[in-house]
Amino acid sequence: MTSASKYNKLIIGLSLGIIAPVITLLIFTFFKSQSTNVVHYLKFVIRMSLMSNVLSLCALPNLAIFYFFINKEYYYSTRGVILATIIWGVIVVITRYTT
Repeated sequence: MTSASKYNKLIIGLSLGIIAPVITLLIFTFFKSQSTNVVHYLKFVIRMSLMSNVLSLCALPNLAIFYFFINKEYYYSTRGVILATIIWGVIVVITRYTT
């Protein structure tokens, strides 16, 4: 099994596509809530109805992952990133209309 075929899997792209926005959300929350508690900051974001905006910005790293996989011609991994981005988009839409 070559290294190209080892990383060219749908589950790899799906995993990275889900994990990257979550890590971005944690980093974003950490930097924006330096003076306050993280929980208080998240409550503020929810109260101000900004959670869907924050979540949609957190999907931007998927763009870099997508281009990386496209340039390496890992098309199955690219499909996983697209699927994860669609799932993340559904979460954003649900968040927008429920909060």
